[in-house]
Amino acid sequence: MRLRTQLAVAFLLLAVLPLLGVTLYTWLGSERAFRQAVTAEAGSLAAEMSTRVDVVASELRTRLTRMRGRPEAGQESPYQKARREALAAAEGEELRLLLRAILSGAERRQGAIPFARDPDGKVYAPDAADEAVLAALGQVPGKPVTRRDAGEWVVAERRDPETGIVIAVARPVGPALQEMRRTAANNLALGLGLALLALLGILPLSHRMTRHIASLTEGARRLAAGELDVRVPVPHGREFRHLAETFNLLARDLRRNQERLLEQERLRKELEIGRRIQEELLPRRPLLGPFAEVGGFSIPAREVGGDFFNYFPLREDEVAILVGDVSGKGVGAALLMASLQATIRARLGAERDLARLVDALDREMSSEEPLAPYYTLFLALLEGRTGRLRYVNAGHNTQFVLRREGRAELLSSVGRPPGLYPGGGYEERTVEMRDGDALFLFTDGLVETEDETGEPFGMSRLEALLQVHRASDLPALLAHVDAAARAHRGPAEPADDATMVALRFSSPAVAGSRG
Repeated sequence: MRLRTQLAVAFLLLAVLPLLGVTLYTWLGSERAFRQAVTAEAGSLAAEMSTRVDVVASELRTRLTRMRGRPEAGQESPYQKARREALAAAEGEELRLLLRAILSGAERRQGAIPFARDPDGKVYAPDAADEAVLAALGQVPGKPVTRRDAGEWVVAERRDPETGIVIAVARPVGPALQEMRRTAANNLALGLGLALLALLGILPLSHRMTRHIASLTEGARRLAAGELDVRVPVPHGREFRHLAETFNLLARDLRRNQERLLEQERLRKELEIGRRIQEELLPRRPLLGPFAEVGGFSIPAREVGGDFFNYFPLREDEVAILVGDVSGKGVGAALLMASLQATIRARLGAERDLARLVDALDREMSSEEPLAPYYTLFLALLEGRTGRLRYVNAGHNTQFVLRREGRAELLSSVGRPPGLYPGGGYEERTVEMRDGDALFLFTDGLVETEDETGEPFGMSRLEALLQVHRASDLPALLAHVDAAARAHRGPAEPADDATMVALRFSSPAVAGSRG
């Protein structure tokens, strides 16, 4: 059943049924009250006539006694019998005339018929017509009498205890009841008409309500089917307006959430691609050369980190090593890493001045978009024959040289991140490496690792750790630093990428003398 039909049926049940109930209750109550009033009125009239009968009660008793007097069997002659019957007839006629006189003097209201009934059950009425009506009614004292041909009557009676005569009044109530029923029917018809008019007024309202509900239902169906751009019209009514506005806000939020999820999925795929590119760019195994051992690793804070490192031989007696940190994440950062490493590797073959090389990279980055990512870079070349380490620090952390028989030394830092703003200012510097010395390179994610209280790992803690393990082999040195950083961070996820690279120098001259 449609909602509109349900509303109409509900209205009819809530309006018509109570109307029928009230009308029936009112009619039955009115009829009951009317019957009681008529009965009381008839009883009052019967009591009045009974009082008049009391005046002649003695004469009535005498005549009744004579009429009822019968001699014993066998003691009455035919003559006596005939005489007695004649006297009884005369007495009966006198009694009839007397009662008729009393009854005729009674007040007759609304067609009432006063009558009397002697102890033998004979009925006396004011006239023969009244007696005929009473005979047609077959009157039953004390009850309403219903006959198809006579209508409805109410009979009230009062019995004289001395004479045994019953004085009664029969009052017709059929016409009055018919009028009451007619009035009730008219009231019912009027109520039904008003209910019909109200129903006709409710139908447009229900149509408008069901139209709004149908619009919301259709919108919800389309929304569930994936049409997130669906919107429903906003009606003027406050409740439905609020409901429609809420629906439209929900649809808009679902659209935004879908776009956000799609963007997250796009970024996830981009990061996955970037991660694969990065894995291909980073060295997969340590470099074991005649004068140097190099190893390292990078731990990204996300799927793709901004850190990068590399090491590779240039000639038989020269090794290049670099560590950097790109400002972006994702595929863009990974591609920039790839481009930097390829460019640096290609230009190191022709450009021996590291400062000019980094300056050229800076100019190329600064000529691009103003919001292009920038990076920090530590680039170094180790000459195997001499142990001379040439390096350029372009905005990167200060790095360490670990002396085998001394302390951890900080390498001075000069320069700014390439691509941040133009201006040059890079300087190549040199440090002498001795047999057994190590170079330890890292990114800021290592020293900025925080514990639960927010305290960073810090340069001092790193320097002390390197001082203790400076003579360890490279895998052990890297493992000690990584374990210490993880213990400091605790169960929390790393907030930034962390990269560590170590180089151990073995002097050819010392190695030859040992052999």
